[in-house]
Amino acid sequence: MRVLMIHKTKKGGVAIHVKNVKRELEKKGIEVVEITRNETLRISSFIKSYHKLKHLYTKWSKEYDIIHAHDWSIAYPAVRANIPNLVVTLHGFATNPIGDIFEKIIIKKLKWKVIVVSPAMLKKFPDATYLPNGIDLKNFKKKENISRKRKKAGIAQKYCALQIMRILKKLNLGFTYVKNIPYEKIPEFYSQIEIFISLPPKTTGFNMVWLEAMACEVPYIIGTNYGIGEILPIYKVNSFMELEILLMKIKNNELPPLKGCRKWIIKNKFTWKEHVKRLLKIYEEIKRMY
Repeated sequence: MRVLMIHKTKKGGVAIHVKNVKRELEKKGIEVVEITRNETLRISSFIKSYHKLKHLYTKWSKEYDIIHAHDWSIAYPAVRANIPNLVVTLHGFATNPIGDIFEKIIIKKLKWKVIVVSPAMLKKFPDATYLPNGIDLKNFKKKENISRKRKKAGIAQKYCALQIMRILKKLNLGFTYVKNIPYEKIPEFYSQIEIFISLPPKTTGFNMVWLEAMACEVPYIIGTNYGIGEILPIYKVNSFMELEILLMKIKNNELPPLKGCRKWIIKNKFTWKEHVKRLLKIYEEIKRMY
């Protein structure tokens, strides 16, 4: 089987998703070619890339068994080109009304051939297929040679970072805010903190960092019910006031640390191996159809 993976850019969470899926597919002997709109095709915007991508998709559909597009701006030209061997993964809710319209068009056209990564997305798009992201448990684990710094907090995303840091400073809790850290170094970051905080917006699709922190057994993981957060066994807040109260309890040893997070990931099969196992069933069904 030959698979073409096409997405926007080599940076960010979608790129990490593609990298991991590609690796697991190749372990099974499947040829995977990765193309990015921004770096490979040198076209960054939806408007500029639309006609070129539409033409290319027609050509690619004859060269590959499966065309797997990621996010609406990459997938829509393929939908308009009526590509029969198309799979689409939507990684989050559209952040503007135009994107929301395009997502709905894609879902209406492809139905189960569209993959969504969280229960909240499935509620909005019930015709889609729910297939959550995974985690590489071999890489994401507590580094035994690194000691956790007592009550030290960690922030790894820009979401609400300034507000979170103000609260941490107010409570006199030490913290580190990492930016542009190499992906292979991230487990070292999780291994040295006791508190991890991520408060993404409602448009979040999955929010991988929670799983990363869980796999590295961070004692206190604080999040929200957005993305995959609604089903994770972590501490959740709905406001900055609740965050401050929760952090105060942690500081005063009034809140028990989380237990069994890594085992929860394994039990609930949130691994890339399981993701690809289910993804292949979708690929095979599409191959049978055309």
